[in-house]
Amino acid sequence: MRKLMIFASCFLIAGCSLKPNLEIKDINYTKSLDQNISINKQWWKAFNDTYLNALVDQALKNNNDLQITYINLQKAYETLGIARSELLPKLDASAGGARAKTSINAPSNKSNDFVYGNDFNMGLNLSYEIDLWGKYRDIYSASKAKLQASEFDYESARLSLISNVAKTYFNLASLSEQTKILEETAQSYQKTYELKLEHYKIGVISEYELNKFKAELENSRILLTNARIQKEAYTKALKILTSNNIDDILYNSIEYKQVGKYELSIPEGIGSEILLQRPDIQASLKTLEEKNYLVGVARTAFLPNLSLTGLLGFQSNDLDLLVKHGSNTWNVAGNFAMPIFHWGEIANNVNIAKLTKDEAFLQYENTLKTAFGEIRLALFNRQSYYENEQNYKNLFLAQSKIYDIASLRYEAGAINLSDFLQDQRAYLNAKLSYTNSSYELANSIVDVMKAFGGGFNAKEESKENIKAMEENLKENFYNN
Repeated sequence: MRKLMIFASCFLIAGCSLKPNLEIKDINYTKSLDQNISINKQWWKAFNDTYLNALVDQALKNNNDLQITYINLQKAYETLGIARSELLPKLDASAGGARAKTSINAPSNKSNDFVYGNDFNMGLNLSYEIDLWGKYRDIYSASKAKLQASEFDYESARLSLISNVAKTYFNLASLSEQTKILEETAQSYQKTYELKLEHYKIGVISEYELNKFKAELENSRILLTNARIQKEAYTKALKILTSNNIDDILYNSIEYKQVGKYELSIPEGIGSEILLQRPDIQASLKTLEEKNYLVGVARTAFLPNLSLTGLLGFQSNDLDLLVKHGSNTWNVAGNFAMPIFHWGEIANNVNIAKLTKDEAFLQYENTLKTAFGEIRLALFNRQSYYENEQNYKNLFLAQSKIYDIASLRYEAGAINLSDFLQDQRAYLNAKLSYTNSSYELANSIVDVMKAFGGGFNAKEESKENIKAMEENLKENFYNN
């Protein structure tokens, strides 16, 4: 009975933990939806753009930053395996042999002659540290929380990548459309300048008027060149996000589909499960849990530890007799260690662990604030860009009429050149802005999808995205 009580006491002690209780206050906020928001996990396909779909697929397969995030996730898996092994006894095999010559004058030598001796051994060594205060259990729990945080980090990186690809694609498409407009404008201005040059030669217009048209032509060329520069910058960015082929990055262009009208189901408010639909929030929460467990690990350094070792094997001075009867040997030993005075080292380590946990808590709060701020801004921008698209359309139609009338009045001599050129520039700016407004609206839709987690839900245990990356990298890394 006494042995049973001792064993039960050791079991209960080993099950304890010195980690502090982690209290996270409920996040109170006003919901503006009666039901939870549901977003398709492949939300970008709702744009019905085959070029965009292909680019997203390429990015998920080729993007190095996402692959690095996946590798960090795999490292977290391995770290959890190491932490799990610390909970169990370790068994090692050992074998050794030695031959020694003992001096005649050695105190242990009574033969007045050199003594030669052999020592051969072979056996199994068992070692185990009893987890008296739950240190290794807390290390395992901390590693498990870190693994979960890494999984959420991967989902967050994946969502950011898809969003960046979509927005960069729409920006590239917008610049491509604007480039077409500016190319047509430059050609039109060139024809106008050539016509005015003939008028100047026959004295119909002055040199001042001729150079005014020349300036407009050169300005249109400058705008065209700048648009091409910006377009190339977006092409480069999109290639880096999606391609792993150097020739493709260096030389190939990117096709696009002209933006259309999208009938996407867009969230209009905050649902009750938004905290589960943002992978960055879940990652931050799991990081906080990890740091809380590590406080308990640090506290165990104040307390004693008990280690057990054992050996079962053979020992002989003759190799031929090593595994025969009479050579077997065993031993069992225990080691008890208790810290006494470490000059504040342990207390300082505990304080560092507590401060690290406090930092993680503030990071969690900051992530929440950032998330809700992004949701607010995304919803506001989406509505604003939706309104602006119609506003820019109306502005373009108005400026188009103004320009047509101004052209007729200028040719009739009813208005001066400066007013005509001003109306011409206003028409061009309105046309460029109207063209860009549809792509700004598309980008605002992407921001809403990202702000609401892009279809992620922490309640789902699906590992499809991680499995897909594993299959993608298997040939590149696992076979090395």
